[in-house]
Amino acid sequence: MAAAATAAEVEGWTLLSDSSWPGYMDLPYRVMEGYVQLAQEVSTQIDTPPTHILLQAGVGGFAAAIAAHARRVWGATPTIVVVEPTAAPALIESIRAGALVETTGPTSAMGRLDCKTPSMIALQGLARDADLFVTISEQDAQMAVERLAGHGIATSPSGAAGLTALLANAELVPPTAQVLAFLTEGAQDD
Repeated sequence: MAAAATAAEVEGWTLLSDSSWPGYMDLPYRVMEGYVQLAQEVSTQIDTPPTHILLQAGVGGFAAAIAAHARRVWGATPTIVVVEPTAAPALIESIRAGALVETTGPTSAMGRLDCKTPSMIALQGLARDADLFVTISEQDAQMAVERLAGHGIATSPSGAAGLTALLANAELVPPTAQVLAFLTEGAQDD
């Protein structure tokens, strides 16, 4: 993110990201509004509210936007679970600390989720709207991708992260749960 911000400044470009920090709040908020459109479309297409919503997170913009919309539409009913790579637990560690913290760790194959610092806007929203934060391993993410491929669904470890949490933690939801999970990416090019 720092490299992108520097390049944008040097080249006179506009940085457009869902990550936010002091002095950079408006554009990330607008990106998150786009995610809300996805949530709106889903909420109007399903008849029964989900009991559990599994949301993959990097800086947290996608998860926070979907969670905020879910709370507006379904109230406290769904359990909202935020899923991060074990290598990048920025949101869960910030929630534990009660303040934004920067984390460290190895590089994750879940590239779009390999974020070591959460978005300020997203962290604030998820602190209010999420019920549970979990991390998933690289191995579990790869197994979920392979399992989905066996059903003809191509995605990446990042795209399957929400579902990975369910597959890797069967106790996360009861057998009668109505789960909403998003596959946010297609197949990864090697």
